[in-house]
Amino acid sequence: MMLNLATKKKSNAGHCSSHFSSHCVYDLPSTTMNCTTPNHVNNKKVSYQLSKDESFDDMDDERDHLYTQIQPTTSSDIIFKLNVGGKSYRIRSEMVLTCREPSLMTKLISADHEERLKMTDGYSTITEEYYLERNVRVADHVIDYFVSGLLHKPEAICTERFREELEYWQLNTNQLAPCCSMLDTSSFPQRLREKQDEEREFDGAKCSAIRKLMWEIMEDPSSSFLAKIFSFISIVFIFSSVIGLIMGSMPEFQEDPTYAHFYHSYHQFWRQNSTRASKFDGSSLTISENELDSSGFVYKPTDSPNSFLIGLEYVCISWFTVEYIARFLVSPRKMKFVTRGMNLIDLFTILPFYVELALSAFGINAERLKELTGGDSINISRKAQTWIGAMLVIRILRVLRMARVFKLARYSTGLQIFGNTLRASMTELSMLSMFLITGTVFFSTVMYFIERDEPNTAFYSIPAAMWWCITTVTTVGYGDVLVMTTIGKTVATVASICGIIILAFPISMIVEKFACAQQQAILEDQLRQAQVAAVANDYLLRRFPARRKVPGRDPMQYREHAQNGKIQTIA
Repeated sequence: MMLNLATKKKSNAGHCSSHFSSHCVYDLPSTTMNCTTPNHVNNKKVSYQLSKDESFDDMDDERDHLYTQIQPTTSSDIIFKLNVGGKSYRIRSEMVLTCREPSLMTKLISADHEERLKMTDGYSTITEEYYLERNVRVADHVIDYFVSGLLHKPEAICTERFREELEYWQLNTNQLAPCCSMLDTSSFPQRLREKQDEEREFDGAKCSAIRKLMWEIMEDPSSSFLAKIFSFISIVFIFSSVIGLIMGSMPEFQEDPTYAHFYHSYHQFWRQNSTRASKFDGSSLTISENELDSSGFVYKPTDSPNSFLIGLEYVCISWFTVEYIARFLVSPRKMKFVTRGMNLIDLFTILPFYVELALSAFGINAERLKELTGGDSINISRKAQTWIGAMLVIRILRVLRMARVFKLARYSTGLQIFGNTLRASMTELSMLSMFLITGTVFFSTVMYFIERDEPNTAFYSIPAAMWWCITTVTTVGYGDVLVMTTIGKTVATVASICGIIILAFPISMIVEKFACAQQQAILEDQLRQAQVAAVANDYLLRRFPARRKVPGRDPMQYREHAQNGKIQTIA
């Protein structure tokens, strides 16, 4: 038989007044009573056993003594009450204090009431809440961080604004959850500060307003409508220059296109009757010189495009030159401008043209080079050899003209993301290079010792075998080098499989870096838009000061706590 008894006792421990209740179950056969009382400190229940010799008054005295010991000093020691932007939050102090990293919340909970008033914007005696005038959406995620241990970034909020809120709450970006870790872009503020410092250097300079305007037009295509027009014109010149350079290598667009038809017939003849096509069936095709000369034409590459392409080259180079000089003149930091990567590309795209033009003024050009190297009957002097060396250098420099295509990186977000991915993936690329070098050296050496004794073998040395190994390990497989032995084919199979494995390891990490670089580009665009919006807002506030709630003042700096516990704002 069980008897339920309910007791209620009022305790006046310290300065707090609370009502406590206990639930007792009396077991008649055992003459013992089990009483359970809630513990408001750790939310646990305290059980008592009352023997048959003890009275209810003795049990009440013991329970009152226990409540005197466990009664908290203030209610906020258990549940911390906070109001952020008009939204109330309740969080257990224990949840915040267990976090390893110190933050504003840990300081608030550890401080007393007077110190909390100094760290907060107000205190309500009615709700016993400390008030903070901050972003509510960020506060939701901050409170969730102390509950779940993971910090996330709210959607539809500027990254820089989110960073400012984290600084206020004294939280680090390294506490972000893995899904939001790519938002840890500590280099963004640094780049913004560098840009702002660069713009400040125009202050006090000669023609600072015009120079700053021209600098923004030429360096930031998204800054204004004129900047977009300028970038469009530059892109048109870049494409025109590249297309003209490509067309200048074709025989149809040479100064004398008479033999263009014979050029194509000549190469088609070689494609149809190459020895590579006949080596698989064991036959060999012999082509006599009479058959080659039957057309009376032997094509030689020429560097004499027609007048239209030459004029197009001059116009494009003139634009690139004027653009480079203008950028240099208006730049605030001349030395940094010269050593910047994109400006070096601009320099190398125009420098070969002027060097070749200067040598042509001394009678050294491509046609003269062909005459000097045309045959043994010409007696080449030491001076002529010097000029030949100079022209060879010019030919190498002329190859750099194709670097003009990289000028598009100034206006292409995709190329910028690609460059950022390469810079961020240097560790993965170096690891991939080491894998390829190790595999190439190993399999080349093995194939050399296996295939070197075969007749007409292409593996006559280890460097010669490296070409086959590189094309095999990278899964390209040109097929120009054949493996004859069975053991060699087995090794080639293993090399192909190892090549797939070697490429798979770092490629996945590089793809991840590419995704991060793409996300960073999006965030940078958001920061740029936020910066433009801030400038526009500042202009409007200066232009229309009546829009300010407190003209000339920051309301956050003119707030004090009244004696009644409410917030007062001094206007």
